[in-house]
Amino acid sequence: MSTCKLIQRRCYDLLSHKYSLLIIVIAFTCIFIGVIHFGEVWLAWSKEKYEAVFHSFNDNILGISFQKKLCQHVPIDVVYTWVNGSDRIFLDNLNRYVSLMDVNAAASRFSDKDELRYSLRSLEMYAPWIRHVYIVTNGQIPSWLDMDNSRVTLVTHDDIFTDTNDLPTFSSPAIESHIHRITGLSDKFIYFNDDVMLGAEVWPEDFITHAEGQKVYLAWWVPDCSDVCPWAWVKDGACDPSCNTTLCEFDGGDCDPLPLITDSEVVVDESDYPYKFLRDKNPRILEAEQLLNSLRTSSSNFPIANTVNSMLLRVLQSSSERNVTENSENKTSNESIVLNKNTRTFHRSAIIEERKTKTKNENRNKTKKNGKHYENNEIIFDLIEIRKNSSEITKKLLITKLLNENKLKNLTNNERRRQFKRFLNDDIINIVHVNNSAKSHKLKYADQWKRKSRQLDTYAESLLYVNRIYNKAYKFERRRVPAHMPHLLDKWIINDMQSKFNSEFKKTSSHKVRSADDMQFAFSYFYFLVSEKRQLTASEIFDSFDTDKSLTWSDREIRTLLSRMHPLPLDYGLVVNFESAITNCSQKVQIENTPLPPPGERYLDSTLPIVSKELVIKCPSIVHKLEAKFGEVKRYNHEIVKAGKNEIFEMLTSNISMTVQILDEIRREPKKFICLNDDMDPNRRSENEIVRALLNDFYRSLYPIKSTFELPSQYRNRFSYRHELYEWRASRAKARNLLLALIGLLIILTIYHLFHHQIKRIFRIRTLPHLLV
Repeated sequence: MSTCKLIQRRCYDLLSHKYSLLIIVIAFTCIFIGVIHFGEVWLAWSKEKYEAVFHSFNDNILGISFQKKLCQHVPIDVVYTWVNGSDRIFLDNLNRYVSLMDVNAAASRFSDKDELRYSLRSLEMYAPWIRHVYIVTNGQIPSWLDMDNSRVTLVTHDDIFTDTNDLPTFSSPAIESHIHRITGLSDKFIYFNDDVMLGAEVWPEDFITHAEGQKVYLAWWVPDCSDVCPWAWVKDGACDPSCNTTLCEFDGGDCDPLPLITDSEVVVDESDYPYKFLRDKNPRILEAEQLLNSLRTSSSNFPIANTVNSMLLRVLQSSSERNVTENSENKTSNESIVLNKNTRTFHRSAIIEERKTKTKNENRNKTKKNGKHYENNEIIFDLIEIRKNSSEITKKLLITKLLNENKLKNLTNNERRRQFKRFLNDDIINIVHVNNSAKSHKLKYADQWKRKSRQLDTYAESLLYVNRIYNKAYKFERRRVPAHMPHLLDKWIINDMQSKFNSEFKKTSSHKVRSADDMQFAFSYFYFLVSEKRQLTASEIFDSFDTDKSLTWSDREIRTLLSRMHPLPLDYGLVVNFESAITNCSQKVQIENTPLPPPGERYLDSTLPIVSKELVIKCPSIVHKLEAKFGEVKRYNHEIVKAGKNEIFEMLTSNISMTVQILDEIRREPKKFICLNDDMDPNRRSENEIVRALLNDFYRSLYPIKSTFELPSQYRNRFSYRHELYEWRASRAKARNLLLALIGLLIILTIYHLFHHQIKRIFRIRTLPHLLV
């Protein structure tokens, strides 16, 4: 009781002071302001904001609900790689660590045309369900990027590279091999290049579905292993000398001793290389390739001279038929070619041999109608005549005659050299009889490619490098290149892939610029996903056909099993053999626990014993058949989709009219994924400036609305690198904390100065005098 009275007395003393009223007013004012502020926050806490916190469908870059449009919420982030190639520090580092003669270090490869700004705009327009955006740079900050936006994070190479000795790097494959290590990144994320835009609404179902799994968009075929050996010839069951090289993996083993004779189907080549990408589309080279294809199909037992003449006749006829009338087409179509599938040889009728001179003259007389083709065909014919003569003197005389006739006057020196090199080099076009010694072939052709360099860029070489590695790790197959579009990736699958090919990815990470022995990331990832298999046990296979979960196979389930094991209609003998194998096993195998089948599971006339899981597992013949047919399944569920329907990939050149046409075609019918690559000639600077202006105008016409990732027009980032920004923020935080500490100390001193007498009275210790007894 004395304590309560003491507190009450102190309150009265405080209220009796002249400043007491002021203290009460200030206290009530603070309480009132706090209530008002809480009310404002509560009113601003709208339904959308509430759902953004407590509802997962609102966790996206716009903060609005997509519950009605998304089947279910799966957090998906976006990762960009970006670099400002005009930055002075970046160029100095590039010159310091990379040779100026390296074509992969050209400044044009790192030029920034504001693609990232417009790609983010397209992302906000057509894929606002994305949860977060990560931009991977070497520390650079785009001048227009709002670094205070909570939905974007700038990541540097130091944050994701496990070995800092690999830095600095200017290689996109090296950077891509580490993007899955971003802290906070979702398990499934979409990887964007900064030159990839969205042209229509995109949803997760465009990348993955629950029924089919990951969608793998594949475009053109990988480049051929050599100029004279397409992948269609490799491992087709016939030994091809031009493919019996290291680069072509020795024809996939077709040239090994005692090769099996197989029937190979003709593979139709479907636009392997778009817009001069990875391939030279010189018409003379295309005609030469037709000649080589014809020479390849000839038999090794057929005389070489007759083969060359007859195949040349086919080339001349196929080239002339492009522009001649239907009557001449009908005339040449009467020649018959009979293909023997067992020996793979052509048997031509005697009529063709008698008419080949006449046909040659007819083709030469069509100069007016088909002058260009005639000139090219005549050049090829004369070069083949030179090729057929083994004598060097004869060759020189024929070449001199060819030049004197001015048949090559329209060709440049490089084109002439290419023509002579392609048709006169015995190591490139080798029409020899194939013997049965694979060793001799390998020794003869193993180093032939050291004598001739291929005209492929680093990207194409890296595709061939990964293709060879995957042929060894998995089975040999002809592979396509993933489409140039955003790719949905799973970071756990990337971890599995890099664990399996650890040394190859470490080598890729160590490269400063693109290299021919890079693990090209998208190609490696998707073919790892496609090629990885999982082995099912006999128990798992049994459970997959035990549809009623009775732990026994009914007659109906066995019928379903046999219909999937053998081609339809089912042969009665196959059914009897399978049932006999089960019956024999049941008589030899000791079964401990035999479950009772449910009523109605067996046919009335069934003679089979109870087919339990234990019986099937203990029957080796049945297990072998099941594992051979159903034992290997896809480890990662996926669906192969042929690219071309939803993607646009164009190479922009310095040709202004062509660029305008390409951009207008995209404007007319924009697809979901738009990728515009820079293939401009650095020597044509004036045209390049116009092309860049046209490209910028194109982007502004498709994406005119600024995204939330951009600063207002009147603002620019003060710092160009993230470490400078972080240092400034740290200094600002220190200054702010110091200022707050000083203000707090000033407030404490002021209160103490005003109320020190009252404070002293409150904390004064009163002593009572002792009562004398």
